[in-house]
Amino acid sequence: MKKEQVLIFANPIAGRGKAKRVAAVLEEALKARGYGVKVFFDKLESAQKRIDGRIKAAIVIGGDGTLRGVAQWAIDSAFPTEEAMCASGELANLPYPLLIVPMGTANLMGKHLGVHWSDENIGEEVAEALEVGKVQQLDVARTNGGIFLLMAGVGFDAWVVHELDRIRDGPIDITKYIMPAVKAMTEYQFPTLEVIVDGKKVFKKARALALVGNIREYGTGFAILPQARPDDQLLDVCVMPCSSPKDLIKLVLSAAAGEHVQQEGVVYVKGRQVRIESTTPVPVQVDGEPAGQTPVEIDLLPCRIPFIVPPG
Repeated sequence: MKKEQVLIFANPIAGRGKAKRVAAVLEEALKARGYGVKVFFDKLESAQKRIDGRIKAAIVIGGDGTLRGVAQWAIDSAFPTEEAMCASGELANLPYPLLIVPMGTANLMGKHLGVHWSDENIGEEVAEALEVGKVQQLDVARTNGGIFLLMAGVGFDAWVVHELDRIRDGPIDITKYIMPAVKAMTEYQFPTLEVIVDGKKVFKKARALALVGNIREYGTGFAILPQARPDDQLLDVCVMPCSSPKDLIKLVLSAAAGEHVQQEGVVYVKGRQVRIESTTPVPVQVDGEPAGQTPVEIDLLPCRIPFIVPPG
């Protein structure tokens, strides 16, 4: 009888090399529990060839971008076509859960799921979590040819993400966002947006920022989408009029106080399909990574991803 397999995907540069050490610790701890363990540091496309048994779980060591890449690979492997995803006529679930070891810059998914592992005892803690199997489900959305799990931004925040990606030369931390953000405050033009949700125009052409997501929190820690639920098969959409750095500062302050949704002109709706257009191309980011420019179409996939969380 073949052992249950645990797949470990680690971003080799995450944590300035710490991810490799953590992967080795987890491999040793899980093998001691009787699991078959396979470790991957890159080239996800080769992973499927090395799987030869039932998968217990896939562990992802890295940031939100690494997680999105592994989740995309897992969905593509389980459901080669959308018809396969919809074959049962019901909402599909990934056939095995993901477990994250946050090691990125924002680690938004880790914060959302309440994932904290101790450096001293991470091997035993992760092994115990696998065996207890406490799971939270998360909807999956698709945009510009790929999936996203957390949030998509159109406008100022996406401009900062694109600029950081342009100038980065290695691992990043939160301080690396300062220069792009300062540059954006002087150069970003706040173009007009138009937003259509489930075929209905909910925001007509005006200078604005738009956020679409599955979860409440943003990278700042604010509840930008306060009514969002990760498993309700609905996307939350918040469009905020903004035409200048002064307006942006006011929005940030109101968001920090949880009052931005009540501001004049703000549109907050839920839906399954979102299209955002603009008179000129506007940057788009998903889960903190560049994702092209407008026009952008976002829609929910008929599936969810289970995430293993600490038993406590």
